[in-house]
Amino acid sequence: MGGQAPRARGGLARQLLLVFLPLILIPLGVFAYLIYNQVRADLIRQATAQLTSLATLKVAQIEAWADSRVDDVNTLARTAENAADVEQYLAGRLGPEPIVRRFQTFLNSNPNYEAVMLAGPADGVVRLSTLTLQYDRFIGQTFLQPPDLARARQNAVLFAPAFDQRMNDVQVLVAAPVFGAGGQAIALVYGFVRDEQLLDIVAPSPGLGSTGRAYVVTHDGYQLGSFVTAPGTLPNSLGVERARGQQQNGSAIYPDPNGVEVLGAFRWLPAYQLALLVEESTADAFAPLNRFGSVLAAIAFGAIAISALGVVFFTRRITRPLQAFTEAALRMAGGDLAAAVKVDRQDEIGLLAQAFNSMGTELRGLYQDLEAKVADRTRQLAAAAEIGRSATSILNTDDLLRQAVALIGDRFDYYHVSVFLLDESGAFAGLREATGRVGAQLKASGYRLPVGSNSLVGWVTANGRARIALDVAGDAVYFQNELLPETRSEAALPLRVGDRLIGALDVQSRSLNAFNQADIEVLQILSDQLAIAIENGRLFARQERVAQLEQRVAGLTARIHSALSPQTILDRTASELGQVFGARKVVVRLAPEAEALLGSGPADALPASAQRNGDPAAASSYPGSSGGPIGV
Repeated sequence: MGGQAPRARGGLARQLLLVFLPLILIPLGVFAYLIYNQVRADLIRQATAQLTSLATLKVAQIEAWADSRVDDVNTLARTAENAADVEQYLAGRLGPEPIVRRFQTFLNSNPNYEAVMLAGPADGVVRLSTLTLQYDRFIGQTFLQPPDLARARQNAVLFAPAFDQRMNDVQVLVAAPVFGAGGQAIALVYGFVRDEQLLDIVAPSPGLGSTGRAYVVTHDGYQLGSFVTAPGTLPNSLGVERARGQQQNGSAIYPDPNGVEVLGAFRWLPAYQLALLVEESTADAFAPLNRFGSVLAAIAFGAIAISALGVVFFTRRITRPLQAFTEAALRMAGGDLAAAVKVDRQDEIGLLAQAFNSMGTELRGLYQDLEAKVADRTRQLAAAAEIGRSATSILNTDDLLRQAVALIGDRFDYYHVSVFLLDESGAFAGLREATGRVGAQLKASGYRLPVGSNSLVGWVTANGRARIALDVAGDAVYFQNELLPETRSEAALPLRVGDRLIGALDVQSRSLNAFNQADIEVLQILSDQLAIAIENGRLFARQERVAQLEQRVAGLTARIHSALSPQTILDRTASELGQVFGARKVVVRLAPEAEALLGSGPADALPASAQRNGDPAAASSYPGSSGGPIGV
């Protein structure tokens, strides 16, 4: 019985859409993800570079501003008329009015200052001040500690801005000496700088968005130019902590003191004990990225729509390009990163092909970078294995260390490699082996470093932990060796045998940031191997010495036993012991009961050496050629 044929559920377009559309979406999604992350990384680098450049500019402006303020006060203090008036005033021959008028004239022509004071050079106590109604309460007080006074008596100096409870504000003080006719400092001139002047230099943030700002935090934690309220409200953030607390320079993404996530560059100014921060909210910094993400998403969805319509309406025209995409994607997934789609069309498929090829280029770059890192790691491990083989095959410690430092320096391309071993007292780490002409020179001079000294090796031998200086110029315990002027990075690692520290391995590089975590791990493996090999060499040398002594003792015993008379035994004993130990003199003495047992004669019949030693029981002596005396 006939009937109506069933209708096909869906057509070729639907099947193609369901089968091949994921093959388009997956590469497109990967491409979009890679592009988005690449753009984000580039944007972060650009924003960081802009903030860093602005921070560098601010540092230069602050330094120029500080130098100018120091010159202002120094010029006022060293003016001949001022020095003469101050000397007359201190001698009681002149009143304070001319000096105060000169200071007031200085203030009128220099709006950077809010007050000028005259103080004693020895104690820093204020004697005169401008704006007496406001600052006369500080007459009889001092603003400087003895070390600061010593500096101020020598040269004009701008001291680190700090919060002063008496003024309830951050004070920026410049002090300059007034020299008398005899060339000695007879007084100090204090210039109190308006902190808003410095704030006017720091605050402008050209090139940043509306949320961009730059500010300065003093070494005691106060933000310059901000109103000081109750204690405990000091600004704090990751940038402030790294710049002020750790005295670092750098950049990072972190919440600012108000809790807003920012991208910030921070600098520590050691001369003025200030932390400079230039920040911009990530919302403003990454606004182009958000716009790009929207565009990228729109492009992705547009490509999806075009692909779907193409599958539905242009099946035949699209089948081959989709097949080509599929094959290229499969080859790429199988490891052929050179796979690409031939671009011979100007429509959306052609654009998609270009995007796919761009994605392949990005992936090849990433893969090559990964291969390079793996190759570096393999080279390091191969070097460690080579040094490990040397450590197990060379028992002589000097030969082992000579080959080890040469291999480390050659395989890792380090500027200088050295091994330090602790002496018996444990107070010094002596250079045992090092690379190059400089290493030979240091070894010949008996170079050593005290344990706990201001050096990486001294620190490591004192603390038993590795110490890395990625930039030796900024490391607090770095010791500059004049023979190694090109050192930029240094790493020192402990040599341990169990819980016992025996020395340190020190490597130096001409490059900044030369050591990463993988390098440190490999170097620590090398240090452990070297420590075990050194200890094995010491044990081998000790066993060799014991074996030699045992052999000599056995020979000595055989020769003594071959003697027939007691006197001959004693003579041979003294002679053999002197030769074995290199003693200058060997004396063999017998107790009185042994003398009676052997039938010895009276004391006056003994050899002259026994008589000289005052022992009537001595039987024989041996005058050796070197060493100290040995008594038996």
